[in-house]
Amino acid sequence: MARRLLPGIALGAMALGVSGLLVILPTVSNACQPATTSSSVSSAEVADAIAPGASVLIVGDSYTSGRGSTSEDTGWAQDLVADRHWKATIDGYPGTGYVDTGRTGSSHYTFGPRLERHAEDLDPQLVIVQGSQNDWLVDSSTLQERVERTLRNAEQTWPDAVVVALGPSAPLPWANATVGVAASVSAGAAAAGVPYIDALAGQWFTTANSPGYAAIDGGHLNDAGYQYLADRVGESLDALAAPDDGDRCA
Repeated sequence: MARRLLPGIALGAMALGVSGLLVILPTVSNACQPATTSSSVSSAEVADAIAPGASVLIVGDSYTSGRGSTSEDTGWAQDLVADRHWKATIDGYPGTGYVDTGRTGSSHYTFGPRLERHAEDLDPQLVIVQGSQNDWLVDSSTLQERVERTLRNAEQTWPDAVVVALGPSAPLPWANATVGVAASVSAGAAAAGVPYIDALAGQWFTTANSPGYAAIDGGHLNDAGYQYLADRVGESLDALAAPDDGDRCA
C-alpha cells in the first residue's frame, strides 16, 4: 500500500491556521472524553463487538496506516488490534478522508467507497471509521452530510455490527487545525446515531505530552504516540461497553 506525507501546501496552510486563526484547545488535561452513543446501541452489543477474537474492520487515513511510526505501517489500529486479539482488516490510506481523495484524485479512495468494497467479503462485528484531519478544507455542511451518509451506509451494510466513528486526532499544535473537522464529524455521527469518540474534546494530546508522541514531521505520531492513541481508543470502547462506569476514561 502506498504511503505518503500530506501535501506540502496543505501542511503549510495548516501551520498558518495553527498560528492564530483557529481555536486553541485546552492543554492541561490527560483524561479521555467519554464517547457519546445513541439509544440504538446497547452496552451489551458493544461488549460483544470488542471481545477478544471479534471480527473488526477499521477504515481510516495515514494514522490508520501508521505513517510516522518506525516501520511506517504500525499505527494505533495495529496496536489496538494486537492488544485486543481481534481478527481485523485494517484499511488505512494516507491523505484520504470522508471527502478528501488524497493524491489519488479519485473518490474511490474516500472512506465510503472503501467500506463498500469490503461488503462482499467481510461480516464484521465492529466497524471503526477513523478521521479525518485531511478533510480540514471541506465545507462543514458538506462534510457533515458525507459523514452521516458514510456511517448510515455502513450500518445498512452490516446491520448486526457496531459502527463507531473515531474523530480526528493529532499532537499539538497540529490538533488545532482539526477543530472544525471534529465538529462536523461529531454532528454527522450524531445524525447517523453512531457512537463518536472525540480525542480533541478529551484533550488526549496536550502541550506536555505532544513532544514525546509526535513523529518527526509534527503532524503524525511516533511509536509511543500510536500506542498511547490505541490505549485511549480502547478505554473509550470499554466505556461504551460499560456506560455507567464513568471512571474508565480517567
